Amino acid sequence: MAPLRSSYATSYDLTTGVIVDMDEAIYLLSPVDSPFLTGVDSDGLSILSTQPTNEKKVEWMHDSILTPSTTLAAWAISTATSLTVATGDALKFSIGDLVLIESEVIRVDSCPDSSTLTVTRGTPYGTTALHNTSLAVVGVGQVLPEGSDPPLPRFTDRSPFYNVTQIFGPEAVSLSKTEQVVAKYGVPNEMAHQLFQRTQELSIRREQAILYGQRIEDTNRRSMGGIFYYTTTNTTTTTVLNVTSVAGMQQTCWAAGGMPDRLAANPIALSDLNALADTSRVRMDFADNRRGRVPIMVVITEFGELTVVRNRWMRTGTTATDALLFKRDQVVRRPLRPLVLEPLAKTGDRDTMMMVCEESLEVKGQNHMAKFTGLSYS
Repeated sequence: MAPLRSSYATSYDLTTGVIVDMDEAIYLLSPVDSPFLTGVDSDGLSILSTQPTNEKKVEWMHDSILTPSTTLAAWAISTATSLTVATGDALKFSIGDLVLIESEVIRVDSCPDSSTLTVTRGTPYGTTALHNTSLAVVGVGQVLPEGSDPPLPRFTDRSPFYNVTQIFGPEAVSLSKTEQVVAKYGVPNEMAHQLFQRTQELSIRREQAILYGQRIEDTNRRSMGGIFYYTTTNTTTTTVLNVTSVAGMQQTCWAAGGMPDRLAANPIALSDLNALADTSRVRMDFADNRRGRVPIMVVITEFGELTVVRNRWMRTGTTATDALLFKRDQVVRRPLRPLVLEPLAKTGDRDTMMMVCEESLEVKGQNHMAKFTGLSYS
């Protein structure tokens, strides 16, 4: 039956369950079907952390440290007196730094631009060699003259990010007085039933906005960006979600300074992780009473435990779906107005209720998290 859209509902509109002999069990969505909003992990904590906001614009900053490590961006012949490194990474080094490329020790003499290191090679630092592009350049301390002044200071500015709050609703439920007292199978209170239905639908909208929301500001209309919107650095289109692909993206996040502890995916993408015959990995399944006996799967890799969060609202195409890697504290729900239910002005022989909430999302350190797209399933 197509949904009804009207100014209010009467006993003539909502006839299902009134005159039909049917099972009294009315199956509704369970709160655990909205894991980002109501889910609880095995540690007793919510899947996402929450921190209220008092502004419709939520702002945060991402800082980074100048770790003396990079890669060569071009070949370095044995007689070269300058090295080309990844763009922007020359700032990670100072005059007098020693760097190691394979087995050759090199002294940094200056940093003329963001991707060039002028260097001294050979005696007394060792022999020179030809170095291929993409080789690691690792800082191993400094060799400034005794009693020297410090080199010019290095610093990097913070990167600003922001999101906006999104209003979910207002959603109205309006029933005539007669409709509210007509006896129904399995529905002792039609108003409560309709309010619960609309609440669940609103929860699904919020859940999908947390995943895939797009940040849009159109005059006085606002839409918040979701996790996929902000996760732009570590992405992969691998077709299989297994321990190898997961550990590979964990390694990428680890190299950037992150340590994801959550893997969110549609259950349809978990067949390889659930393969009992696969003995090439360590895995653990258990149930927890706090989740209503919902099974929890923890995949253990070199990077520690990774809790799998099943989310039915992650999109699935004809043959492909998505997955996310993140750390709980990285993704923060920022409610401005919690979900409220309030009666509207009394008009006519009916009752009208309205529900609405407003919240945003804070995604910190997006280069420490990852997303999978194009995961195949059958």
